Amino acid sequence: MRFWQLNRTPIELFGDEIDVGLQAYSIMTTGRDYMGNKTPVMFRSFSEYRLPFQLYAAVPFIKIFGLNPTGVRMTAVLMGLLSLVLFYLLVRLLFDRKLALISSFFMLISPWHFNFSRQANDAGMLLPFVLAGTLFFVKGVKDHKYLLFSAIIFGLSFYSYAIASVFTPLFVISLIIIYRKEIFKIPLSKLTLAGLLGLLVIFPYLIFTVKGISSRRFSSISAIPEPKLMQEVVDKRRWSTSILTRAFYNNKTVAAEIVYKNYLKAFSSAFLFGEGDPNMRQGIEGYGQMYHFDLILLITGGYLFLSSLIKENRRKSSLVILLWLLFSALPSALTYEGGTHASRLILMLPPFLFISALGFKSLLNNSNNLRSKILLVIVLFIMLADITRFYHRYFFIWRNESWRFWQYGFAETITYVKSIDADYSQIFFNNTYEPILPRFLFWYGYDMNKFRSGFSGDVHITDLDSGIDGFKLGDKYYFGDLKKPLENIAIPGRLIVASAEKDATNPLIFEKPELELLKTIKSPTGETIFYIFTGRKI
Repeated sequence: MRFWQLNRTPIELFGDEIDVGLQAYSIMTTGRDYMGNKTPVMFRSFSEYRLPFQLYAAVPFIKIFGLNPTGVRMTAVLMGLLSLVLFYLLVRLLFDRKLALISSFFMLISPWHFNFSRQANDAGMLLPFVLAGTLFFVKGVKDHKYLLFSAIIFGLSFYSYAIASVFTPLFVISLIIIYRKEIFKIPLSKLTLAGLLGLLVIFPYLIFTVKGISSRRFSSISAIPEPKLMQEVVDKRRWSTSILTRAFYNNKTVAAEIVYKNYLKAFSSAFLFGEGDPNMRQGIEGYGQMYHFDLILLITGGYLFLSSLIKENRRKSSLVILLWLLFSALPSALTYEGGTHASRLILMLPPFLFISALGFKSLLNNSNNLRSKILLVIVLFIMLADITRFYHRYFFIWRNESWRFWQYGFAETITYVKSIDADYSQIFFNNTYEPILPRFLFWYGYDMNKFRSGFSGDVHITDLDSGIDGFKLGDKYYFGDLKKPLENIAIPGRLIVASAEKDATNPLIFEKPELELLKTIKSPTGETIFYIFTGRKI
């Protein structure tokens, strides 16, 4: 199921996925990112800098499968499968084999994990690093050589997803505190070596942090930007200027309240079991981030989990899970709408699945009489129905209903334009739906050396050519805002890709003899997205 229909479910590559494929393709063919930086630590994209792990990891799959959805998404699939193995090994090490099997099976069928293991999203890249880093740390308190692997892997997590820069330091410090007695017995030379290895791995990241590059993305999505804080404080203080008002409403208290509300939302039943992430790329409409049956299992498992915290033989293992869960929501809480942002909250998944598995294991262990067996059968039936319904919705309903969130239409449009490219001397692309240049480069499989030599920037130029404001690539491809009336810019030898929403709002214009409509691109629900046309000789 992880591989099935990978090329068309999700329905199309969205912008970040296009960027992954394009950067990997550029590295593969030229040794540079598409902006010309040789084997970069931080990749420069059109709108931002990007962390490198997924972009490099995609290279062999682009080489094998080509520049297409399968090639772009295969890294996520394999990292998802790796997460299953590592989760099993970690739970088995901390607890027991039976619980590990149930936990990894729950991750296998998890809507949250399944969705992010089929799209080129950084969330799927981070999880294996945290699981492996924790696994080797716990093994390392007994066999010291594993601490070296743990330090390297935790260091590499910084290059997979931005939330690692908040979660990883907090969690590693927590592990050191939990296992402090065992760590104090380790020779200082070995601890120093592990620490130096970890610092060596993250040193390039720290350099980019000092320059403000690696933290730029995080800053742009901050939940507490200065203007918002100041406005909130001004609004609250308009009714009173007392000491209490100033104490309760200032930059620090307002910021803390925003983060606190975001944090609580991440644990809400609406997010976990009801509506999930409102962004249909990150959540499956009709489902929370977890199954409905997980609610019951989490209640049962939660009681057992809290009980294990007071048992001497399980306390450390349980503390690892507890602190993981508590810290996992913090990075997202610091960002805008972070309380329901499924990708930034991905690290919540393993602790929740573990607790749910604990509840299910209890159900299995106690099914020794007729009543318990009947209850188990009922629960299994509900689980089967919920899981089947999810997969049906994912592959047959959600993939079509979510088309807007995946910026559907570019693949068909540009593939068609490429097929008739040789017949035209100029091609005009509307650039208002979503930035079309990276999609053009991707679906054309454009030569990246040729791109860099012919691209002068995407600065918007007024009257770039007759009928378009924007920018161009070479002397043939133009990207920008088309000027009305469209009849005036559609001349023989020129191909136009117009937006149905912005440009050709009246499709009756294509009945005019001077226009030749070649193709109409429609959404799965029948809405027109693009018109592809040219001028007809009269």
